[in-house]
Amino acid sequence: MKELEELRSSIETDVLVIGGGTAGVLAAIEAKKIAERVILVTKGPVGKSGNTPMAEGGIQASFYSGDSPEDHFKDTMDAGRYINNSLLVDILVTHAPNCIRYLEKYGVRFKKLTNGEYFQYKTSGSSHPRCLWIMGGGPGLIQPIFREAKKLGIEIMEDVMITKLCADDGVINGAFSIDFKTGEFISFNTKSIVIATGGNESLYRISDGSLDSSGDGNILAYDVGAELVDMEFIQFYPHALVYPDSLKGLIIPEEVYYKDLVRGRLINGLQHNFAEKYDPIRKENTTRDILARAIFNEIKEGRGTPHGGVLIDLTEGSKEKMIEILPALYNYLRMNGLDVFSTQMEVAPSAHYQCGGIKINEKAETTIQGLYAAGECTGGIDGANRLSSNALTEAVVFGMIAGRNAAQYAQKINEGSINKRQITEEISRIHKLVQQDQKEGLDILDIKRELQYLMFEKVGVIRSEVALKDAIDKLLVIKNEKLNKVCLRSRECIYNVEMLELIELCNLVENTLLVTKAAKSRNESRGNHFRTDHPNEDNVEWKRHLVIKKSVNHTVLS
Repeated sequence: MKELEELRSSIETDVLVIGGGTAGVLAAIEAKKIAERVILVTKGPVGKSGNTPMAEGGIQASFYSGDSPEDHFKDTMDAGRYINNSLLVDILVTHAPNCIRYLEKYGVRFKKLTNGEYFQYKTSGSSHPRCLWIMGGGPGLIQPIFREAKKLGIEIMEDVMITKLCADDGVINGAFSIDFKTGEFISFNTKSIVIATGGNESLYRISDGSLDSSGDGNILAYDVGAELVDMEFIQFYPHALVYPDSLKGLIIPEEVYYKDLVRGRLINGLQHNFAEKYDPIRKENTTRDILARAIFNEIKEGRGTPHGGVLIDLTEGSKEKMIEILPALYNYLRMNGLDVFSTQMEVAPSAHYQCGGIKINEKAETTIQGLYAAGECTGGIDGANRLSSNALTEAVVFGMIAGRNAAQYAQKINEGSINKRQITEEISRIHKLVQQDQKEGLDILDIKRELQYLMFEKVGVIRSEVALKDAIDKLLVIKNEKLNKVCLRSRECIYNVEMLELIELCNLVENTLLVTKAAKSRNESRGNHFRTDHPNEDNVEWKRHLVIKKSVNHTVLS
């Protein structure tokens, strides 16, 4: 049996990329074009963990003749309720078309028309057909770019979890990790780091994100002193299955009721259309925040289904279109006994995307020198709500920007040395965390389940000051008392899933407090943040970001 040991090895590199999704792999590719030594570290297998493999395949870029980057900009700002970082949005929409062409060079295939032009359709909140369709969905994106990364000779370290970043005087110089394949501690002496770790959807009991979406990057950045922004804004996908239990949390994408695609209907439990009440012009094609609240309200007011949802009805929809654009979903549902063209689907809002996160500038730099970030773990681009199908666009555009700038920075500075005191302290923290004395204790999954139910009920689609205060009190009990009573069944380090889950749980708890404190501070309703005690937007006081930074003993919000 191999239990936790002292530091076994130290690795030197120019650029360290943390995260094996779209943003991380593209950051590594761009960095390798400039820097000699690039390492990509991921806590799971690339292409089989994280959120990218679960993506349906929609990605926004303006190619349509009646569309333009300016219109894409306007739609993104409108969805975000005008607190987006406009400079970042401008970069996003301007770079998107060229980035699509880069993806094609790496072997990513897009659905096209017979004349060779991209097939594009209009998604929720968009003013024009702008969404391209990646053939094969998320796997059709991550697999070709992963092959490109390996072809370039980028070192890939899977099943390695970064638990701490190291810095001196606000300058990054290294990271600490656990290699679950060997059971060893590894430190990285690096000139620059890119965080691309995805979101924190696992905070909620109904979530369509990967089970390992534990907000690790938020906490790595926060603990090293970087600023976070817009943490109160969690996007809920309007409709994920709530029944049967075996499929709970599986998203049913908007494409199923778009008129130019599958042509289904979104109705309440009384078989009535309802979206028009909440957005008379766009109806079902409204932004996700409005539709999620509409569905939540229909359920709350007694017009839901027996299992607490509303209905998506495809009984008169196009099976041919469903099989064409969503073959994997169609076959998966059939294999699990759900024929969607003869049975209405019961759906409800599901935690889908972290709109806030690590604060970055136009170079994907954080507020810590040498530390960069890209993808869902960042904040500022989406504002209060992400425009439908912008997620992969953000990961592609800013993944490339982050990798390029991290490598250019690494080329300019001399080799530094990692702070050994910080490494020693982290080793002690991990030892204390997993080697607590009690022989019997609380179960990790029980605590996680309690946290997820608490967040969904108190800090979900609908919020209030009373609920948020109660949530903070209960979350502090989990952090200060219950985490200390966790007892691992095994202290062996090699492929110890329970140990990994405990570290993730600690990150989740910290994420819950950051999200809830930010939500309590924002005394208005905007985008994904709806307060029953402050139901209106306040453009005088609150048309701005909430920035979070760690102080010596507490969290500072400004």
